[in-house]
Amino acid sequence: MKYKNKNGISLNYSSDDIHTRLVKEVVSEAIKLLDTGQWSTYIRIKKAVAFLKENFDIKTMGDYIDE
Repeated sequence: MKYKNKNGISLNYSSDDIHTRLVKEVVSEAIKLLDTGQWSTYIRIKKAVAFLKENFDIKTMGDYIDE
């Protein structure tokens, strides 16, 4: 399922520029945190959320989601 905002806009990361590669790399690392069997599900989710918030400089979700 591809995410679209309330205006019907979705992301397109099909190019091969440095920004696209870096975003894909960060998201891939978050997926690895979620996929690892090393920790409980709760810990994996907490680690992945913290990782994404840090790498995308997100303080609170409400700051970036239109209501």
